[in-house]
Amino acid sequence: RVTNISDAFSDRGDIDDQPLSTLRSHSGQDLWTSLPKDDTTKTVLKAKTKKFSCDICEKKFSYNGSLEVHMKIHTGEKAYPCHICNTKYSLNKELIEHINTQHSENGTFPCKLCTKVFEKARLLKSHLKIHFSDEKFKCNHCDKEFQRKKGLKEHMKTHTGERKFTCTVCNKSFGHNQTLKSHILTHTGERPYVCDVCGRRFPQRTHLKRHIFIIHTGVKPHRCKVCNKQFSSKSYLSIHQRQHTGERPYACEVCKKDFTAYTTLKVHMRVHTGLKPYICSFCDRQFAQMASFKLHERTHTGERPFSCKVCKKAFSDNGYLKIHMRVHTGEKPFNCDICKRSFRETGQLKRHMRVHTGIKPYTCKICNKQIGNLSKHMRVHSDERPFNCNICNKQFSINGNLKLHMRIHTGERPFTCGICNSHFTQSSGLKRHKCSHVGKID
Repeated sequence: RVTNISDAFSDRGDIDDQPLSTLRSHSGQDLWTSLPKDDTTKTVLKAKTKKFSCDICEKKFSYNGSLEVHMKIHTGEKAYPCHICNTKYSLNKELIEHINTQHSENGTFPCKLCTKVFEKARLLKSHLKIHFSDEKFKCNHCDKEFQRKKGLKEHMKTHTGERKFTCTVCNKSFGHNQTLKSHILTHTGERPYVCDVCGRRFPQRTHLKRHIFIIHTGVKPHRCKVCNKQFSSKSYLSIHQRQHTGERPYACEVCKKDFTAYTTLKVHMRVHTGLKPYICSFCDRQFAQMASFKLHERTHTGERPFSCKVCKKAFSDNGYLKIHMRVHTGEKPFNCDICKRSFRETGQLKRHMRVHTGIKPYTCKICNKQIGNLSKHMRVHSDERPFNCNICNKQFSINGNLKLHMRIHTGERPFTCGICNSHFTQSSGLKRHKCSHVGKID
């Protein structure tokens, strides 16, 4: 029978230094269970093992770490953030309970940033550290960072020049096997990875994962310190910050034009190479840019996913909606330096400037005519009429002509003569009418 607790631990050091899990005798017997179960012993053990006391509420703890966690209740510190919805909690168990109740789908916990699914909330919490952890592997040559050591190892091949994977079609060599596999898809045209949300296809799984993260999750953890705009990736933030610094590190070797991003330069190079990788599935028309390709296909499908909250007018592109909103706000941020006229969009200002310069920058290869807007002019030769009247189904090659035509149905006559108050559907009609007043009025 043990009669003195301190004697029982004379060979093991002070009892205060021993967590309960280590309270064992030399024979391996658990001293916590071998001690007599009288009230005196329990009281002494409890007093001995809880020596850390809260100065505010005097609650006692066995470990200093437990006291530190407890103190967050009094300070209000929320050191445990949810990386999914950006809410914060004071205790780790509160965060796990939050994930358990708010981010469960059919009893499982899927990661929104990749394809992994977990059975428990704490496992998802631990996994998210991979995406948001500050501990990264940095390249000593270009300062590029990687989440995993393997990623850095593969990246280093771009600096060493190691290219042991060769394409059997064109003999081009690559440093990574996965890069070769993706390159081969450029010969086959295959895009095996499909987004379940929007149906867009990708040649690589990493491209699909990046697309889902950027487009569909809405997570934007990277913030610009200048304007507070948020971005889904660190690279997008770096590109954005060049708007504030004026840095344009990527230059076209042909025309010397500078760009803030390498991807923008790659797209620009298609102007010189003539490459048009995006082909319309309806009419086989080819496009150099994905944005132009998407807009064109919507002329066939009639899709207009972006609606004005004021007048409910629908648009095929979010950029068009932003420009349209200036109709309601009256904003005209683009000004002509010569005549001080203002415009809602930069394209209108550029076209207006040709009035002052007389420059027609494009030459039609079919009729050699000097053109201000080549894409509109080419519809004369192709007979393409993508703009349809919803009332009589008449088709037009230019959207402006459709707008003029719609006044036949609406009866709108926005141009008014200041002399006789006559109304006209077009400005040209008003100009001709004004000639009838010449000589009659001073």
